[in-house]
Amino acid sequence: MSYEVNLNLIKETRRQRGISMDQMADKLKLANRSVYSKRENGLAKFKPEELPALCSILELSLNAIFLPKMSIK
Repeated sequence: MSYEVNLNLIKETRRQRGISMDQMADKLKLANRSVYSKRENGLAKFKPEELPALCSILELSLNAIFLPKMSIK
């Protein structure tokens, strides 16, 4: 079984905690808000090394941010 990052959970948790995209970009040491926005909106993928920091910032476990990937047969 493969998994994908739960982008909706990340976005909603960030909003609930009152963290802006600019703040997330800074905390993840990304170039700017646009780079973070592309990741959060699925236009680019989070790098594996960013996921532990992302979880720490949002106070989520690594397991919580993954969903089973639906495969079409």
